[in-house]
Amino acid sequence: MSNTGTGLRDNPAETTPDTIPAGCFWFLDPDGTLCLSPGCMARIQDPDAECLCDTLTTQHNRLKHRMRELKDRQKHADNWWRALEAAVAAHPDRHAILADTRRRAGR
Repeated sequence: MSNTGTGLRDNPAETTPDTIPAGCFWFLDPDGTLCLSPGCMARIQDPDAECLCDTLTTQHNRLKHRMRELKDRQKHADNWWRALEAAVAAHPDRHAILADTRRRAGR
């Protein structure tokens, strides 16, 4: 491996229980044995495989952001629906409006 960053096979990380890095990293056991702590499925299956931790972390963060956006949209839609429902319920022609809506919706 040409990359010499800390935590790689050629430059294992010094670790204690308080300094364990996130994702895959190589470390030396107290007896000097080189060990891999895999953080992604690719490395669990093959220690020499390309680490996907950054890719998975990026994807996870993107999906969390998208989930927040969708929750915000749903909250807005729920508020809109409650306001519309209240407006129709307060309207003098509410029965005609609801009947027309059911007809248009095919119910």
